[in-house]
Amino acid sequence: MIYIVVGLIGAISGGVYLYGRGGFLLGGVIGLLAAAVIGQRSRLLDLEKRVADLQARVGRPSAANAGQPAAAAGATDWQTPQPAETGVSAVPVSEPSPLPETPSAELPSLELELSEEAMADARPAPSTPEFRQPEPVRTKDPFEPIRKWLLGGNLMVRVGVVVLLFGFAFLVKYAAARNLVPLEVRLTAAFAAGLGLLVLGWRLRQKRFGYAVSLQGGGIGVMYLTLFAAARLFHLVPLPLTFLVMVGLVVFSGILAVLQDAAVMAVIGAAGGFLSPVLLSTGTGSHVMLFSYYALLNAGIFGIAWFKAWRWLNLLGFVFTFGIGAAWGLQYYQSPYFATTEPFLILFFVFYLAISVLFALRQPPRLKGYVDGTLVFGMPLVVFSLQVGLVKQFSLGLALSAVAMGLIYTGLATVLWRRRGDGLAALVEAFLALGVIFGSLAIPLALSGSWTAVAWSLEGAGLVWVGLRQKRWTARGFGLLLQVGAGIAFLMGSHAGGSTLAVFNNRFMGGMMIGLAGLLSAFLLERFQDRLYRPERVLIAPVLAWGLAWWFGTGLNEIDRCLSRRHELAGAMAFVGINTMAMGVCYRRLDWKGLRWPALGLLPAMILIAAANSGHIYFRHPFQGWWLAVWPLALGTHGYLLRTLDRDWPARVSAVWHVTGALFVVFLLSWECAWLLDRMADGAPVWAFAAWGALPAVAVGLLIRLRTVTGWPLRPWTASYQGWLPAFLVFGLVAWGIRGLFMDGDPRPLPYLPLFNPMDLVQLFVFLVVVNWVRIVRQKALLPAASLPPGVLWGVPAIGGLFWLTAVVARTVHHLAGVAYDWDLMIRSGLFQAAVAVLWGLVALGGMIAANRFRQRALWFSGATLLAVVVGKLFVVDLSGSGTISRIVSFLAVGALLLVIGFFTPLPPSDMKGDTP
Repeated sequence: MIYIVVGLIGAISGGVYLYGRGGFLLGGVIGLLAAAVIGQRSRLLDLEKRVADLQARVGRPSAANAGQPAAAAGATDWQTPQPAETGVSAVPVSEPSPLPETPSAELPSLELELSEEAMADARPAPSTPEFRQPEPVRTKDPFEPIRKWLLGGNLMVRVGVVVLLFGFAFLVKYAAARNLVPLEVRLTAAFAAGLGLLVLGWRLRQKRFGYAVSLQGGGIGVMYLTLFAAARLFHLVPLPLTFLVMVGLVVFSGILAVLQDAAVMAVIGAAGGFLSPVLLSTGTGSHVMLFSYYALLNAGIFGIAWFKAWRWLNLLGFVFTFGIGAAWGLQYYQSPYFATTEPFLILFFVFYLAISVLFALRQPPRLKGYVDGTLVFGMPLVVFSLQVGLVKQFSLGLALSAVAMGLIYTGLATVLWRRRGDGLAALVEAFLALGVIFGSLAIPLALSGSWTAVAWSLEGAGLVWVGLRQKRWTARGFGLLLQVGAGIAFLMGSHAGGSTLAVFNNRFMGGMMIGLAGLLSAFLLERFQDRLYRPERVLIAPVLAWGLAWWFGTGLNEIDRCLSRRHELAGAMAFVGINTMAMGVCYRRLDWKGLRWPALGLLPAMILIAAANSGHIYFRHPFQGWWLAVWPLALGTHGYLLRTLDRDWPARVSAVWHVTGALFVVFLLSWECAWLLDRMADGAPVWAFAAWGALPAVAVGLLIRLRTVTGWPLRPWTASYQGWLPAFLVFGLVAWGIRGLFMDGDPRPLPYLPLFNPMDLVQLFVFLVVVNWVRIVRQKALLPAASLPPGVLWGVPAIGGLFWLTAVVARTVHHLAGVAYDWDLMIRSGLFQAAVAVLWGLVALGGMIAANRFRQRALWFSGATLLAVVVGKLFVVDLSGSGTISRIVSFLAVGALLLVIGFFTPLPPSDMKGDTP
């Protein structure tokens, strides 16, 4: 925490003592540099301690090995001493496995100068094995490299260098303000002092390396400061000569740092160079001079990056170039200054793009594949942000800039593809991702300026990827937070106005890209979840939900905005169907397990949209207009998802989706057939109603016939397609049959013929299908119907058949006798009562004959019960109109039937089972 404290002290001091704008920021930056200088002492002490530990570890095994021959000579059978002899617990020691034979010339040698007394002291006792306490395992601290870099090294020297820089800056300001010493003398003395520090540090490099490097860096910083003051502030040195000397200093400091492998000196020298224009700024100057000067400094950093992978030097140059330089020259990142500013922005972009490649190439073997995420992903974001101010007034300026950056990154990824085996695979993937991102940005940026939120979202996805590759939770967390902030910013910036173009507008493309970033993040988190901490794994589902919400919400909103009410539901269904199909493909091709749950939403969406269509003013039948293509697409997608995912869903969920999907298909086909028949019959309701019963009955019949098929989905899901699905269809047919009791069955334009009309024929077909289904259920014991009592299973079609025959009689009386088809009026009709009495008596006769033949007492009793009902009806209902012909016929017919039944159908023996055949 020392660098935070020192940084705060520097910030406060800068705000108090440094006049002008940016004093607080400048003080904080200098404070952080001072903390970096102070921290090097801890690093040096840590290295010395490690060296001492290493020497101790190497020395102890050597001494032990020297004593082994003597121990072996003194005892031929070495044994572990017992606790009674040594006073300590015996420790079982296993004999170490022999080392593989290796020529001595291939092994590194280490010479130790030990005296005979030391050798003797180092020998272990022959009877006591050496017991070494295992060293505690240290938990790796993710902030350890930063702490070591900031807190290691010679503390006093680094503090002195920073104080010296401040002193020189204050001295120059004080002397200039009071004109105490001629300006030329002051500047010459300052430059000579810097040169002296550099020479002194070079001479001490062999004796005190850390001290010498700090002096050299401080000297270079003083020379930078002096040169810039002489040229820019006091105009004593020609600018071309000044820049020439500064170029020499940049090259010279880089050479010294590379030769001495002293990253610290390079950092200090570069910091001094970058701070020079800040410390001596008067607020009036040419931005071209500033950017030219920073270009020279960055050229030096690039030259060093050619030889060394010094990340902190690269980051220092990046922060100063795009931080302080941008803050000072922000007013120049505008369209009027395009000609004088754009070349420098391009140059800085090229510098740090090349530095990011060099950093990956110069990594040691153990770090091959490491990507500097700050430069790779942060630099294009900053550059593109500055580019906005430069080209915002140009038509398609941002779009062309995005295209150019996309081509650069894609081309660079293509060039580096052949060297991906040299540890550049991660960098190639990153560049390719950036190329795709900037290429994708071109379309929305061509139409609107809401690029910030989209860029943040895509940058967040890139940070998630880097965090996973480099196992850094901070990068992953920041990437997710950045996407959330981007979404909020995009919603706050969206408004109803904008382009009237469909799809190719900023609101649609931007929202889809935010959703795409969320989906990409969810995929990466799931694919590399073994690299996540346990609390992070909980975020996979919310991130996926975030991406899907943006993706589907943006698409459906665009459909609602652009399509008319006649076509908006069809467009929504097509959009959902295509995207759920893509989910299934991604699940299968990419093994994206998380998509199996969102894919479940297709079936509910189809049901809801169909329900909405049923009440739509423009909607008459399911395959109307574009729906002729939309419903096959949606249903085909549903079948594909079932084929792909039904084994990965829970068994109950898959079974429900199989059954519900099949029911929905039957519903749509029945609806379409009903509409076709209704249109052909010119509005006669019986034809459409017949279709609602015929199609489900055909479906039940097909399922019965296909019960022996072994292919998918019938065989793997037998319980669904042979048990539950027919049961639901039969239940629907029962409800359909009850509704049919209240229809007169008018078959216009055809004449009415009893039993030979659409209503009666379909109802007969339904009755036969249901009876056959009940028989199969009883034979195969198919659930859930098999769990019902036999009386219920057989009773439903029996009662339904009786009601149907009764309705046939009522319709015949209605159409042939002119009695209104109203049950209240029909019950008062003597003709209907007589016909019903005869019908029920015949049904009872048939049932009792069948019971006697198949020796089924239960069936016989059912017929007898029906006959009793007929007799009861004669005396309760028909007796009131005994004077009419119809009632007389009723009594005569029923009486005759009773005689026939008593003669031909006696009660079966009591030992017969009361079940159906």
